[in-house]
Amino acid sequence: MTREELKNFVSAYNKSVRTGIKGKDKEGKDVEEQTSWAFFDREVIEKLLAQTDPKDGGIKIYLGQYDKDNLDLVPKDRKDREDYIGRVSLALSAANKKEDGIFDLFDNKSDQEGSDSSIENGAAICPPYCRPPINI
Repeated sequence: MTREELKNFVSAYNKSVRTGIKGKDKEGKDVEEQTSWAFFDREVIEKLLAQTDPKDGGIKIYLGQYDKDNLDLVPKDRKDREDYIGRVSLALSAANKKEDGIFDLFDNKSDQEGSDSSIENGAAICPPYCRPPINI
């Protein structure tokens, strides 16, 4: 995920769910059942953490939403890609805590130069990927 893709992903969320407007699915209908959970595998999380400061580093989590314009963010091998349209998801960004805030690596020129590899997206989300079904 690039910085520009992150901006567009978060923008779709800000324009709808964050303001209380329902997301629209692939047919333009309101999404009645929004995302319940998102899963990132250990490899993705460890890759991001490895880029951060061992003491003050972590992961910043952005809320975003898929729409027709950013559907290419969903991994190409997902058979249910279009079912992600209108759904909330997460983007993870490697970040370091400083005295004056928490800074994404891609946005902090005083540390190592962050890159697009410091941002991850593509979590499996439920729905549409609800295996096993939600039972909590």
